[in-house]
Amino acid sequence: MWNSIKSFYRSHRIGSTSSKTLLWIWVKKDLSKIKGDTGVDLAGGSMLNKRFFKTNKYICVDINKDKLEKGKNSNLDAIAVNSKIQDFLKENQQTNLDVLLCVQTMGTSRFFQHDEVLKVVTSMHNSLRKGGSMIFNVGKHGNQNLINIENELSLILKGKFKRIDSKFYGFLLKPFQISIPRPILLILAYLMNIFPSLRTLFGLKKEKLYFCCQSKL
Repeated sequence: MWNSIKSFYRSHRIGSTSSKTLLWIWVKKDLSKIKGDTGVDLAGGSMLNKRFFKTNKYICVDINKDKLEKGKNSNLDAIAVNSKIQDFLKENQQTNLDVLLCVQTMGTSRFFQHDEVLKVVTSMHNSLRKGGSMIFNVGKHGNQNLINIENELSLILKGKFKRIDSKFYGFLLKPFQISIPRPILLILAYLMNIFPSLRTLFGLKKEKLYFCCQSKL
């Protein structure tokens, strides 16, 4: 039984907060259901999400060459592309990609142009083959209204996928999480997954937005 517990723990990616860990739970669950030939991890850094992809080929795109090299050393079968997200998507429009993942970047990373969220999501859709899927999240950047962003994204994506799942989440017990042990963070994240009201602290912490868009029409 102890070995099963350790295996379960190691199969997860645990972030520095319960909300980041919740994100990795969702990514793991959703990506495990999506198969295909080519999967692309946009702003994938050192390829920590590769474990969740079920595609035959894995491409990691990032502007940080050092992180790409670190990931490549541990994932010899991966394809590393040193590029901005926007440039990669522009070069690969209508190239029939099967899966696209872009997390912890839009509205989050200081290296991303946050006024281009809608443009990047549109480009992601255009790069997918019919039947392809994409997963992304958006953070609350500056004075941006995340509810307005959700409405704009929903309009852009409406009628373009067989199934679209979107949900808000935020930090639970934010001031105390630096000192919380990683196994407890995983437990908190699963509680947030089970009880939707905890994801946003009963609506008070709508700080991130997660989209899973399956099967492009």
